[in-house]
Amino acid sequence: MNTFRTKSARIVLLLVVTALLSASVPAQRGTSIVRRVRFARGRTSTVLRGVLRRGVSHDYLLGASAGQTMSVHLASPGGITFTIIGPYGRTLADFTRDWSGELPANGDYRINVLPDTSTNAAYPYTLEITIRY
Repeated sequence: MNTFRTKSARIVLLLVVTALLSASVPAQRGTSIVRRVRFARGRTSTVLRGVLRRGVSHDYLLGASAGQTMSVHLASPGGITFTIIGPYGRTLADFTRDWSGELPANGDYRINVLPDTSTNAAYPYTLEITIRY
């Protein structure tokens, strides 16, 4: 009888732990498509085009140096915005369509283009990135 109680207690404990762990798992986020940005030889700017839907973001990685000035402009008929994250995780721009500023560090900068989450519509966009000394 003692063995039965021990097994029952273990099963109950296992069920409780499983339920707690399941409840603490966050909802799955959407997909992120990551592309490396390379400027054409002799050019300081580039224009990127894409189409976003809810649940998918586009991430653009580009290497830049401290002291350079980066300008980013997003054109879209929908509610698309972007966020810029610096090499050490510092947010430089958050949920905007235009940004310009001096870069604080050497390394990769991530421009995360985010869809409007209130609709399932597909929105085309144009992203212009310029880097100058």
